[in-house]
Amino acid sequence: MKPQKSNLAERRRERLVSLLSRAERQGARWQFWVTSGAILGVAILFAALSKWDAAFGYSLSILAFFLLVNLLNYLLVRRGLQPIWLGLVLGTLNIVVLTVVVVAPNPFHHDALPQAMMLREGGFKYLLIFVCLGALTLSPRLAAWLGTAAALCWTAAILWVIAQPGTIVAARPMAGISVGERLRLHLNPHFVDIVEQATNIAVILIIAGIIAAVVARTRALAEDYTRAERARFNLARHFSPNVVDALAAADEPFGPVRRQEVAVLFADIVGFTNYAEEHPAEQVFEMLREFHRRMEQVVFDNGGTVDNYIGDCIMATFGIPRPSDDDATHALRCARAMRDALDLWNHERQRAGFAPVDVRIGCQYGPVVLGAIGSERNLSFAVIGDTCNVASRLQVACRELDASICVGDALVRRVAPAGGDNPLAGLVQVEAVSVRGRDASVDVWILPG
Repeated sequence: MKPQKSNLAERRRERLVSLLSRAERQGARWQFWVTSGAILGVAILFAALSKWDAAFGYSLSILAFFLLVNLLNYLLVRRGLQPIWLGLVLGTLNIVVLTVVVVAPNPFHHDALPQAMMLREGGFKYLLIFVCLGALTLSPRLAAWLGTAAALCWTAAILWVIAQPGTIVAARPMAGISVGERLRLHLNPHFVDIVEQATNIAVILIIAGIIAAVVARTRALAEDYTRAERARFNLARHFSPNVVDALAAADEPFGPVRRQEVAVLFADIVGFTNYAEEHPAEQVFEMLREFHRRMEQVVFDNGGTVDNYIGDCIMATFGIPRPSDDDATHALRCARAMRDALDLWNHERQRAGFAPVDVRIGCQYGPVVLGAIGSERNLSFAVIGDTCNVASRLQVACRELDASICVGDALVRRVAPAGGDNPLAGLVQVEAVSVRGRDASVDVWILPG
């Protein structure tokens, strides 16, 4: 059994990985549009503030290069041809080229600043833009790598500038240098402040780490949300919305298999087999779906649980997951409400030219065994026991007794009339009914049809 559970867990993990991979591809599309918008915005800014000459053309060519790389990445993503390594390569290429452009002088600019001044102009901020854009891909590895690549490239740029002839570096810590000497160094265009540049590298790494952590946390939240929604979906098939949230929050909403007393209700369509033979399958299914939908809502409105759908029959229980003193009362009120809902539905069907639907309902109260049954592949909640068998037989007995609702005496004795709303009103006690598979007969009350 353990290997089977392991395989199921692996398949669930694979489905989640596939979902996140699609999210990464969608993120890459977002990255394309955001990056393209940023590049075009910078191009417009340069065009408004710069002189239109060869140096400006060089700057535009660099922006066009970034745009083309971004477009290539987008086209590969659209075709589903982008492995993780290719995203790392293209992201690294952007960072390397940007670092070179920031530090190296413009070959068409005749009065370019010294390389040390280029470092001090804060060009590393543009590297942070590429690092932040990595978050849009929802890939923690890509976000972390882009930050690492940016830090390495900026470190290489610092070392390259320091190695240039004429570059000045403080011989001792800045804290031990006088204010005048500091000013003299900062005013020297060839001075490189090692502490400042080390701080820039640290900032890049910290921001990259934060972005990678946020992306990883986002993916973890997506996984948690997927598990929670799967649990909610499974529970929503049985319980009303006001109960689902509380059950979904519990690791074992039903607890171990246990015995308790509940009220059980069976509602079945009379003559469904003949109806199915005489009508198209599509019409039969539509009628059956509508019947289940309406009866399910009545069950939920009365605090019940839909235990199972058995063809044209619906089984509901009252007292699950938490029993109360009013479970029998809720079951009987639900049976009456089902008749009212059926009358309304039949009125609508007759106006639309369809034949009315007749339903018979059986109810009983007593002990059952309940819990989750099945395998890890198909786990479901079940209620079994003599009480369920009796309720089902009472529903069948409605035809012989000419009743719309047939209720066991055990349930009637648990119903407490309250005020003017008496669920027992109109019930008539009849002779005991023999139930197949059971030695003792059952005292029965009916609501005449």
